[in-house]
Amino acid sequence: MENHDKQSSLQAETTVSPWMTFFTPTYNRCHTLHRVYDSLVNMIKPIDDGKTIDFEWVIVDDGSCDDTYTLVKKWCDEDKIPIRYYFQRNQGKHVATNFATNIAHGKMMTIIDSDDSMFDNTLCIFWKEWNKIPDGIRHKFKGVTARCIDPDSGKIVGSKLPMQPYYTHPQDMRFRDHITGEMHGFNRVDVMKEFPFPVFEEKTHFCPEAIVWFEMGKKYLESIVDSPVRTYFRDTGNAITRGNTSNRSRANYYLWQWELNNIVLKYLFRSPKEMIKAVVGISMDGFRTGRSLSKILKDVTLLKCKIMVLLFSPIGLFLSKRET
Repeated sequence: MENHDKQSSLQAETTVSPWMTFFTPTYNRCHTLHRVYDSLVNMIKPIDDGKTIDFEWVIVDDGSCDDTYTLVKKWCDEDKIPIRYYFQRNQGKHVATNFATNIAHGKMMTIIDSDDSMFDNTLCIFWKEWNKIPDGIRHKFKGVTARCIDPDSGKIVGSKLPMQPYYTHPQDMRFRDHITGEMHGFNRVDVMKEFPFPVFEEKTHFCPEAIVWFEMGKKYLESIVDSPVRTYFRDTGNAITRGNTSNRSRANYYLWQWELNNIVLKYLFRSPKEMIKAVVGISMDGFRTGRSLSKILKDVTLLKCKIMVLLFSPIGLFLSKRET
């Protein structure tokens, strides 16, 4: 395998103005990446008023040392679908996502992990459901979110939706309506640019996606639909977001901080278990990553939340010393 610096790139024939950018961040996943490729090669393109609704596939390789480059070069040479490949030094999925957002040609973008498999009609579902949103309010929406299928049971993952159409904010869906399960959707690229993934300290190579989705959800709605668009595989042994306990604790600390400063008081009585998880989690992961209690409390801006964190900090300290 030859070496590539962060400027390395490959490109198959591009689409002039695709509606959708399928984006895949990847790290040493050449043994599963074919799932994404095969599903995109077989993707049915919707036709609207005689015009084909097209897509592109953007791959950001987050420092792989396997045969990912060689594999993608082969696919580019086949030229079956528009592909753009970029290589960066290992910095994490959040950094790769910000880069992909800035260079995306599509109006919409969906993140397809490197072990995903999309259904043939995924693009058709996305196009149809987006255009079902009335013209007069569509600007208030960030995108459409659909369901995933468990490959073992063949059933939709998670709980049923309360209604259709189900227009909501993502935090309301999770903490007010208690909808569970892995989902898959797309967002407008302009909204993705408005809400980039935060880049924390250099040693944190992962940012919990919920921080960004919930931050978007403070301003924008999304349409949640029952149609399945993706098979939810779990073989993520060396996935781009996987890391050791210390790395995960560093990343989760920022999730708990965001929840405490934004939504804990709002949902405390609707989802007490999830909110207390944030109250305990910030001290647990704070202690694990070498923060003092005073530093943890300083990162919590709301007085009521500070008091709760202080009261639950002995539990956080106890849990921080347990093996995970």
